[in-house]
Amino acid sequence: MGKFAKDGKDLICPACNCGAKLIDDKEIYGKHYGLMWVCNNHPKCDYRVGCHKGTTIPLGEMAADELRKWRHKVHEKLDPLWKNHKYNRGELYQELGIKFNKMPFHTAELQTVQECKDVINFIHDFYE
Repeated sequence: MGKFAKDGKDLICPACNCGAKLIDDKEIYGKHYGLMWVCNNHPKCDYRVGCHKGTTIPLGEMAADELRKWRHKVHEKLDPLWKNHKYNRGELYQELGIKFNKMPFHTAELQTVQECKDVINFIHDFYE
């Protein structure tokens, strides 16, 4: 995983090149879903990433609003495939990880809008 230690303590904001702090995501969403890492310059800098449920481990790389929106679009295409039991979630994620050389596959590790678009196109072409 990119620019941080497993627990997120050494997480570096790609925009500011400064550290990150752990917050309750209720500060962002108004409702508690879990923890997230935000840039130390938050809210001036909007780079952030959520944590694996019940941990302080980042889901992937910190991202700004546009990339987060595209990561969300990936989930909008991907999640129905396994939630509707059309595909096995583990096998689907493994296949995407192999295809995009991101093992294990997590949408929060997609680092560019183009990577997100590529995953969406692949899902569209091969799974829908």
